[in-house]
Amino acid sequence: MVALSGAHTIGMARCANYRSRIYGDFETTSERSPMSETYLNSLRSSCPAAGGAGDNNISAMDSATPNLFDNSFYQLLLKGDGLLNSDQELYSSMLGIETKNLVIKYAHDSPAFFQQFSDSMVKMGNITNPDSFVNGEVRTNCRFVNT
Repeated sequence: MVALSGAHTIGMARCANYRSRIYGDFETTSERSPMSETYLNSLRSSCPAAGGAGDNNISAMDSATPNLFDNSFYQLLLKGDGLLNSDQELYSSMLGIETKNLVIKYAHDSPAFFQQFSDSMVKMGNITNPDSFVNGEVRTNCRFVNT
């Protein structure tokens, strides 16, 4: 799961999905560097505290290298600058010693991240649904079984 979360090194997130993070514990987890402060101010300027019109504003999940598949996502987590709560918790959770250690490993060892990501994607791709005639279904909406 920690390796697959590294897919967040590319892609965007909607303000509605990270608002609670930037107005919640971001300052607590962040190393409070000038770069972190600038990043947080930028996020807040495009994502207002109150919901509504800004909900669909987007931001890169990896602010360092948003268009490059690399391990910078994990390096941001080490600094406390993860965009999504679920991502930052991989490193910051008091209970997640194993996930924290993997974040540290992947932040410092790109080949280890790339290999584990590749292995995990293959493993996930081989998951089948034994209750179906076919090997599962492609859902039109991920939250609901097709009818």
